[in-house]
Amino acid sequence: MFVRYLGHACFLVFGSKSVVIDPHDSIGYEMDSIACDYCISSHAHFDHCAFHKVKYKQLINGVDSLNKGKEILLNGFESFHDNDFGKKRGKNLIFSFTIDGVRFTHLGDLGEDFSPSIVEKIGKTDVLFIPVGGNYTIDAKEALKYAGAVNAKITVPMHFKTPRSNVGVGGVENYVKLVDNAVGVTGDFCLEKDSLPSKNVTLIFDWERF
Repeated sequence: MFVRYLGHACFLVFGSKSVVIDPHDSIGYEMDSIACDYCISSHAHFDHCAFHKVKYKQLINGVDSLNKGKEILLNGFESFHDNDFGKKRGKNLIFSFTIDGVRFTHLGDLGEDFSPSIVEKIGKTDVLFIPVGGNYTIDAKEALKYAGAVNAKITVPMHFKTPRSNVGVGGVENYVKLVDNAVGVTGDFCLEKDSLPSKNVTLIFDWERF
């Protein structure tokens, strides 16, 4: 199984089933069209729901459609896209799914400052995709609090400024300087349930491509 970073908050997880998360458009660079079994969107903002970029079998775009993901043990819950109970940017879907025994959790555009109740709802997960850019989401310092509390084997920062993006958020370096376990990844990252790291690691995908 492998994880491929497609830019911004978008990832492809490909194993016995394939999942594309939060496809984007109009952020300063193009996302290539891609096929998958499941396409999941955390919320209906243009940089997270470019469904025309994805050839999918099942679309998951809200809590009401979570039951379509039974094959990947998909579950999730609503959170807020801002720190004002959604008054500024609405709601955001946090979701987890399992492929080949590995549990993935994607926080979407989580905007709420650290909340123990959110951590409790997430529960145990192996791989955590977490926004770190601030402005529209939690920033690096709040992300570090969530990452530490969730304690996933692998943490993957996302939703940060890249050389070609036009999104007004901070760079991933703001998060990297807070951790001592960051590892750079170029291209696809391969993993299996039996090969998950024994110690927590933060994967920084090759953002300079985007």
